[in-house]
Amino acid sequence: MYTLKNHYNIDEQTTVTAMIELYDDKLMLEYQILGDLSHYHFPKQTKQERANELWLDTTFELFIAPENSVEYWEINIAPSTQWNVYHFTSYKEGMKESNIISQPTIKTYEYHNEYRLTFESSVPKEYFDQASHINLCVILLDQKGVRHFYSIKRREGSPDFHDRAYFMTLKEEVKVK
Repeated sequence: MYTLKNHYNIDEQTTVTAMIELYDDKLMLEYQILGDLSHYHFPKQTKQERANELWLDTTFELFIAPENSVEYWEINIAPSTQWNVYHFTSYKEGMKESNIISQPTIKTYEYHNEYRLTFESSVPKEYFDQASHINLCVILLDQKGVRHFYSIKRREGSPDFHDRAYFMTLKEEVKVK
């Protein structure tokens, strides 16, 4: 489990965590937000389908990058259960939708001070055999329309989840045998 850091280093009462597990060709993600949820906007569930520009609202993201390549993939998951996957040929270049995952299963749970989103999909094993860097990220849209950016590493200045300098090495313990 990773505790994600707020990019603006705001001392707030919100804790954001993420977990990633790989089992053969299964990718499992779980994001959890603890705190006063009334401050944030969580889109209501709709038909689970691909959608674009999910980052404009509250969204959960995973970036996957091979170690010796400039290409990478971005998975976006919304509380509405809409989702998408993009492939980039290099840093923010050559973006196009990708079919590396199967139709995912997305579930959300909301309790008094806890919000949880789970995501499970099949991904060809070779993508994670090659992938050695990841970035787990969350964008929380508050009720005033301000975005709060969380990821594994904090970045000076504006947040940029695509910046490989802020990715981390995929840990072997994430790969469940």
